[in-house]
Amino acid sequence: MTKRPPSTPPPGRPGKTGPARRGGAATPYKRPVQSPDAETVMLAQFRPDPQARPEDTEADRSGTKDVNRDTGNGDSGPPAAGATRGGRLNGHRLADFITGEFPAVSTRILTLPRGKHGGPASFSEPSARRTWVSRAALGAILCVQAVLSLRLQNTAFGDEGLYLYAGHMEIAHLLHGAALQGNYASYFPGVPVLYPVLGAAASSLGGLAVARVISLVAMLITTGLLYSLTRRLFNERVGLCAAVLFSVTEGTILAGRLATNDAVSLCLLAVASWMVVRTASWRWRAYMLAMPVACLAAAIDYWALLYLPTLAVLAALAAHPYLGRPALIRAPVMGAIMVEVVAAGVLVAGRDYVTAAVAATASRSAGGGGALQILSEAGKWGGLIAALAVLGVVGYSIRARNEPNENVALPGTRRRRIALGAALAGTALLTLADQLYLNTDVSLDTHLAFGLFFAAPMAGVGMARLVGDHFRRAQIGVVVWAVALILGLAQSSQLYGSWPDSAALVGELSRLLGPGDHYLVENDNVAIYYLSGRPDAQPDQFTSTYFMSYRTPDGLLTGTPAYLAALRAGYFNVVIYDSSVTPALDRTLSAALESDPRYRLAGTVQEDAPDFHTTCYVWVRT
Repeated sequence: MTKRPPSTPPPGRPGKTGPARRGGAATPYKRPVQSPDAETVMLAQFRPDPQARPEDTEADRSGTKDVNRDTGNGDSGPPAAGATRGGRLNGHRLADFITGEFPAVSTRILTLPRGKHGGPASFSEPSARRTWVSRAALGAILCVQAVLSLRLQNTAFGDEGLYLYAGHMEIAHLLHGAALQGNYASYFPGVPVLYPVLGAAASSLGGLAVARVISLVAMLITTGLLYSLTRRLFNERVGLCAAVLFSVTEGTILAGRLATNDAVSLCLLAVASWMVVRTASWRWRAYMLAMPVACLAAAIDYWALLYLPTLAVLAALAAHPYLGRPALIRAPVMGAIMVEVVAAGVLVAGRDYVTAAVAATASRSAGGGGALQILSEAGKWGGLIAALAVLGVVGYSIRARNEPNENVALPGTRRRRIALGAALAGTALLTLADQLYLNTDVSLDTHLAFGLFFAAPMAGVGMARLVGDHFRRAQIGVVVWAVALILGLAQSSQLYGSWPDSAALVGELSRLLGPGDHYLVENDNVAIYYLSGRPDAQPDQFTSTYFMSYRTPDGLLTGTPAYLAALRAGYFNVVIYDSSVTPALDRTLSAALESDPRYRLAGTVQEDAPDFHTTCYVWVRT
């Protein structure tokens, strides 16, 4: 067991003013280097040497000064080793540290002998090595995320087919004035001339695979920006924890493999969030550059409208430690300008876009999935990150640093830390609250990715607190990430395989096409997309079982009467249903087809998925 050095040098040894060297100054007394015992290595603690003079310290010889600053919130870290002046350590008497009046540095750091590179300050000061190590770790995280998304394989999802063929129609309409198949602006969850056109252009280059690559690149950029803004709010360690957790969630993996508008909208929202954090310390109004980016994200996916208030609050809270109370004005300024931009867009676009935006964010569904089902699914898909975010909010509110000597961004006051944690972590609850209000779990899997993006920084703080200072409990972090990875793998695989392979059905339908024929297909979006190059498979030749209007001599019919009237008139040449989406209507159609001698059952197609098995019935008019 090591002991504290005596107050006076042992007999026969030179003291502080011992004999001078030849031609030099007096040599101060130095203790001989002793081999450390187990307690010194595992629980090393800084103890200043009362015999050493201030000018003998390494810091004084090199001319360095104390790098620790008081942040104004009572959370300033302890002084770096060797930073003494006149028998004082960062303004405190050495005797105070010896007697335990002030806390020592982390007990997990072994202070090396004087003259060696080491000590507490070397772990806290920013360095090029730390930056490159963090970037290398981030690159590995992005590679894992890309592999997790690319491993998912399936034919086009219904929404993918809708976006891509609608994009082709919009391109033809913009370039050649071709007629559109319906009023897309009235029911699309985003402006139809934005992402659908981008996805269709990518699909023209290389099919569905290239369109999906757009989403993958967008999600990889989102994770990279999440690390960057979290690093600026906290530090590199928290940024890596946030990125590694977000990259393996079900919503992130799934959104990166679907050719839908969610990934691109979230990417732009991440760009806007990074901009307000990056410009937090700037006195000129550079944060306003994030507003058009955020509004563009909301135009691509109306769901992003819910997160514009969070972005405005983040701009104010990120700047508060640097600029003080005047920074809080950024929130109302951003909010007011965003409202003006959205209002101007509504006036220019028209009422159809308002109808679609309200339907996407505020229209309740009759029946729906039920509150318990929505809560259960949200808990499975985002419960782990939400729990870590709550832990991070509590820990960050109590203490800004994970360890006394940790280098973090300016944390500001405790009120500011509480507000920042509540704003970021509470955004995940905002997503769940709106889904509960809508009374539906449709798109809940990808919508959760929006809320988890904002909650991820606080989840990174929570994970860093679990791991402890200098990876004291690294095994806990490994277990947490392994659980998140297993959940993300299983859930994304299950959801991505929830729709059947449509290759067999599309192949069967392609043999029955005819000039001017009309086709009733239960979910016609996929068939329209895959058969879009055929002249006998134009979008206006298809009808789905979701809705139909049919004009008769007695007037305009809608719903089930319209389908029955069209069958009696021989309007449809091919009828395909599988009783999975509209079972009540499918039973009515089956009875009408069996009693009509003009239609015959041409065959059946079996559709199988891991959790979905059904039989498609193909009827043809003779």
